[in-house]
Amino acid sequence: MTPLFATLSILSSLWPFHQERQTKTERYATPAWHIDITRDKFTNKIECRLYQGRRKHPLVSYSRSTLAFQFKRKFNTTKASFRVGSGPTVPWTSVYPQLVGLGATLSGKSLDNPSEGRVLIPAALFENDFVIAIRATPRSKPILFGVQGLADSLVTARAQGCDPETGFVA
Repeated sequence: MTPLFATLSILSSLWPFHQERQTKTERYATPAWHIDITRDKFTNKIECRLYQGRRKHPLVSYSRSTLAFQFKRKFNTTKASFRVGSGPTVPWTSVYPQLVGLGATLSGKSLDNPSEGRVLIPAALFENDFVIAIRATPRSKPILFGVQGLADSLVTARAQGCDPETGFVA
């Protein structure tokens, strides 16, 4: 056996060229939302992503009954405020106890900016209103977001095996 052949045979046994993928991802799209459902063939685990915007850089994403609105990562949104529909404007930190109860947390890497530009709001606040205005910082202008179709997207995801409370990743 030549050294080249021996090396190639070792590499081919280590590298899974001949094996099929262990996960399968299906994509569903509505006019406003995208759903990615990944099924692991080995564990039968289902991982779901529900988002608006681009897959790698979502503007709005859903996880743990919470909507995450993404602004520029350099923004410290701990002083952000929001208004759902024509309701009152409130600081987003006022809903933080609800978010903790849902299992949602800030995952920032810095204590100076723990939000990394994200504003988290419980999805239950959007029962009848589909527009939310968020001012990310005290000096910025409010930005309008639409969450139309969220309920329908959750029904579609649930029909595919996703659990709206725990089965979604941000």
